[in-house]
Amino acid sequence: MSRRAQKYSSGEYDRFRPECPCISVGNIGSGGSGKTPLADWLLKWAEREELRTVLLTRGYGAKPAQLPYLVTPLSPANEAGDEPLMLAGGNTRAKVVVDPVRKRSGAWATQQFHPGLMLLDDGFQHMAVERDLDFVLLTPDDFTDGWDKVIPHGTWRESVQALQRADVFFVKSGPDAFRLMRVLVEQKLAQFGRPVFQFELKAMGLKFLGSGERCGFGSDKYLLFAGIGKPDILLDDASRYMGRAPEEFIIFKDHHAYTAQDVEKIRRTAAAEGAKKIICTPKDAVKLTKLSCEDFYVIDLVVEFREAIFFDQNEEAPFDKWWSKQRLIDAFKR
Repeated sequence: MSRRAQKYSSGEYDRFRPECPCISVGNIGSGGSGKTPLADWLLKWAEREELRTVLLTRGYGAKPAQLPYLVTPLSPANEAGDEPLMLAGGNTRAKVVVDPVRKRSGAWATQQFHPGLMLLDDGFQHMAVERDLDFVLLTPDDFTDGWDKVIPHGTWRESVQALQRADVFFVKSGPDAFRLMRVLVEQKLAQFGRPVFQFELKAMGLKFLGSGERCGFGSDKYLLFAGIGKPDILLDDASRYMGRAPEEFIIFKDHHAYTAQDVEKIRRTAAAEGAKKIICTPKDAVKLTKLSCEDFYVIDLVVEFREAIFFDQNEEAPFDKWWSKQRLIDAFKR
C-alpha cells in the first residue's frame, strides 16, 4: 500500500482529475466508521446549496447490469448495492454511480451530468481519482487496540503514515465517550495537525418500513436484526433507545442479501419471543421493500456533530458550524 501510494503521488500511475471540486469520504480501517451517513450528510448539504452532485461508489456486493451504473430509488438492491440504493433514495437530486473503476465512472458522470461537486464513497485508498479534500473516519477502537495494526494483524488497510494524506479527521462516537478519550486522540493525531470532529448517529424514533410514517420508540418487546459492520454497537445503541435489550438480536453478515426465508425466520423468532416490534437499520430496510415487510420498523437516524479538536486554532466548533465558515461554498459553485 505504501509503494502504491508513492506511485500515485509521483505520477507513475495515472489519475483522473475531476473538472469540479472532489471530496473523498473514507477510512483507515474496515467497516463501521460511519462513511455512508457522512456521505449522506454531504449530499444533503450540497442539495441545500443547490449544487449538482455526483457520488462515485464501488457498490460493494452490487451486481449491476452494466458499468457505470446509475442508481435510482427504484433500482433493484442486488444491482445497486444496499448503501448506494439508500443514498439514492434519500437524495433524489444527486447522481449515485456504481463502478469499481472510478476513473471510468468519474469521466462518464462528468460528461453526462456536468456536476458542481463530486464525492468519493470509501475513497481514501482509491487514489486513481484526485480529490481536493480527504475526509478520514476513525472509530474509538482505532485509537486503542487497533492503532496502526494493518491487515492481517488488525483491521487497518494502511499503516499510520497514510494518515498524512488526511485533511480532516472524524471519530464516530458519543460526545461523552469522545471527551473521555480526548487526550488519547490528541496524542495520536497531533502529529498531523488536522482538525478532528466527533459525530454520532442520533436516533429520532422509529418509522414504518412501508409507509415511512414516524413514531416514538415505545416500550414494547422487540426483535432487532441487522446485516452491518460492528453490530455490537447497534445492539448497545438500540438498547439505550428502547430502554431495554431486544428479546432477540439476529445478526446477518455485512451487506447480506435478504430472502423470503430470512424474513420467515425473523417473523417466526419474533413470535416465539413475544416481540411486538421487528426493528432494523436503514441499510437493511432498502433490501426488504419487495419482501412484504411493510410492518417492520426502521430506526430513524440523523448525523449529529458535537465535539471538536483543533491543533492549530484557538476557536473550536462542531463540524457543521466549522464547515459553514470555510468559504468553500462559493468555491464549489465556481
